[in-house]
Amino acid sequence: MPRTESGAPVYQGALALTAGPERIEAGWWDSGLAGRDYFIAATPEGALVWIYRERLPLSRGANEEEVGASGWFLHGRFG
Repeated sequence: MPRTESGAPVYQGALALTAGPERIEAGWWDSGLAGRDYFIAATPEGALVWIYRERLPLSRGANEEEVGASGWFLHGRFG
């Protein structure tokens, strides 16, 4: 899970955002509202990763430790 330094995502070093955000929203039909902004970022070694951050406030019952204090999440790594 990426952490942040000065609000910017860090994973194996500072990440450079290369694309995004691509906004994904779901759950409006069943009260399970979720909103995320996805980005493609490059690590210092040149690897591409897919990261996102929640766009909406944390749901009730979720605590910061469970979802990550940074607000950024690693969805996957390309290649």
